[in-house]
Amino acid sequence: MKNLFKILFLVSFLIIHATLFAQSKKKKKVIKKAVTEKSNSIKKNTTSTYDKVNFDSTKPNLLTITSTFKPFLKGASKINFTAATPSLDTNRISLAYNIPAQNLFFTYQPVPIKPIAYNSELNRDWGNASYIKLGFGNYTKPYVETALSFGDAKTTLFNVFANYRNSKGSVLYQENTAAQLQVSAAVNTIANHDFVATLNYQLSNQNKYGTNPNFVFTKDQLSQNFNTINANFVLHSKNANEFGIKYHPTLNTSFFSDNHQATETSILFDAPIEKKISKNISVDLRLLADISSYKINSTSISNNIFVIAPRINYQDDDLTISAGIQPTWNNSEVEMLPNISAEYKLAKEKFSLLAGLKSYYQKNTYKSLVSQNPFIDQPLSFNNTKTAEIFGGIKGAVGKHFSFNGKLSFLNYTNFVLFANDTATSKSQNFNVLNEPNLKAIKIGGEISYTNQEKFNFVTSVSFTQFTSQEKYDKVFGYLPLEITSSLRYMLLKDVYLKSELFIWDGANYRVKNNITGKAKMAIDFNLATEVKVIKNTYFYLEFNNLFNNVYQRWNQYDVFGFNVVAGVVYSLH
Repeated sequence: MKNLFKILFLVSFLIIHATLFAQSKKKKKVIKKAVTEKSNSIKKNTTSTYDKVNFDSTKPNLLTITSTFKPFLKGASKINFTAATPSLDTNRISLAYNIPAQNLFFTYQPVPIKPIAYNSELNRDWGNASYIKLGFGNYTKPYVETALSFGDAKTTLFNVFANYRNSKGSVLYQENTAAQLQVSAAVNTIANHDFVATLNYQLSNQNKYGTNPNFVFTKDQLSQNFNTINANFVLHSKNANEFGIKYHPTLNTSFFSDNHQATETSILFDAPIEKKISKNISVDLRLLADISSYKINSTSISNNIFVIAPRINYQDDDLTISAGIQPTWNNSEVEMLPNISAEYKLAKEKFSLLAGLKSYYQKNTYKSLVSQNPFIDQPLSFNNTKTAEIFGGIKGAVGKHFSFNGKLSFLNYTNFVLFANDTATSKSQNFNVLNEPNLKAIKIGGEISYTNQEKFNFVTSVSFTQFTSQEKYDKVFGYLPLEITSSLRYMLLKDVYLKSELFIWDGANYRVKNNITGKAKMAIDFNLATEVKVIKNTYFYLEFNNLFNNVYQRWNQYDVFGFNVVAGVVYSLH
């Protein structure tokens, strides 16, 4: 590599020398000798090199050396960036937050003497909760309730609930016993589904203690005992499937019996289906089959209802409309029942107007009738009640805590159920199930509530019914025309709660011997309770029921319990 640089160096200077020589002919003689000597000296050392380069031999050889050769690289170019401050954005974004009313805590409504039913959680996050509750009182001896939960509360959950209550009043044979055992399993591992299975057993024993004092009965003659075995299965789709369909089928089977050789078997299948058509339009379809078989002695009675209910729904920011028609098979009768409703929002969703027309059947079974009045005789026939209702109303909220709703309805009942005392003097404690073929009424109902998280919760509801005409009977026996219910829950101190309930109702019409009718007096029942946390996971509670010691009758001849006190403890395992 060094030899190559030397060759290049010499070639360059030879070229320069030739150029200078042509421009300096006048000095040829002066430098001829020096150039000749220098050229000869170079030629001796570089003969082989010059042989490889073609020179013009006609020109003299001149070589002028100005400096030593120094190789170097050309400087590379570089991109330079100039920092600049971004322009200031002076636009302000307007953010609007629509915070709903904090109605997140529901009213605790302790029912005197009766246990609080345990409800499985189907449509929200599951959670484990285990506790045991014990109580005693002057009429309640004793009261026991417990609930146990197992599972991870995410994929599986198993619940066991049981309670027992025995109450005995001051009236002869005024005694009742109730017990319940319920086992449920919830599974969340099925793709896009929740599945819940529940098995339930209930026992209800009471006596028909509202007897005529002129007759003497034994306890066995007045005993009225009922047993219910129920199995319920629910499948719920969390999200719409690939066809945009959501569904929620339910299968319920039950066996109901009394201590007088009457039994009833029922199967209920209910399958609501919903599909979204567009942003504002959806359709749904409900398929319902309610089949019952009632047996008493050698008589068997079937009572069946089948419903196909298609409906189309429209919803936007302010207006919601639902319209459909329900082909309904009520045993051997077929009817087309309309179902139309609308809701219009006013004042930025603070108020809504409601209106509609709906018709439906209420199935009457031995089990459903006993749940309304446990002192009835065994029925010998069943008529399902058809209701046609035209209604209008309003609902809304004021501020963050106050909400209200009200509705005015015009009702037309077909085959309305009435409860009247047996006209035989020795059987006046029994209630006959009567059938009113045609009944018309006007009903006004409403509710107001004020909720401030769990610190304060107040709810009052009112229902008033004015019967305008009936076809067969001159009175609507056993029905309460006015009902007012009010409840309050207040956090007095941390871990100290005060609860109260007020019940007011106008007495029901009744019938006695010789078809003489009457009306029960108005009833007022006030209950007060407190709950105090004393140590971790442990609460003490104290309840005062019928605080004013009012003696009134929900059902004619049956006095309710007077003033009673229940005290106990609740221990939570979690």
